[in-house]
Amino acid sequence: MYVARQRLIFMTGSFLLTSALVLFFGFHIIAGDRGILARPELDRKIILAEEKLELLQRHQQFLAQRIGLMQSDSVDADMLAETARAELGLYAPNDVIITIDLSNLKFSEDLVD
Repeated sequence: MYVARQRLIFMTGSFLLTSALVLFFGFHIIAGDRGILARPELDRKIILAEEKLELLQRHQQFLAQRIGLMQSDSVDADMLAETARAELGLYAPNDVIITIDLSNLKFSEDLVD
């Protein structure tokens, strides 16, 4: 009788532990941070991150092109003149200046976390 009672307690404990683990992991699979219900939000974040990556890559290409024009072995005359005038303020009275403010290159608020 004592052995049967121990076996019943062991089986009940095993069942409860297994049930608790199944419920715990089942809940997190469905409603956890990376669960089934969180999938649309994760997909949205992935899309935003890919858009941000594309913008950063285009900005990197733009900067690489400008740096390439200022390399010491092949300096572009127009780039040199533009940079010198901008840095030193060397403008003739009859110069027409068209400026492009590169500091306004920014990402939308959705892309910056």
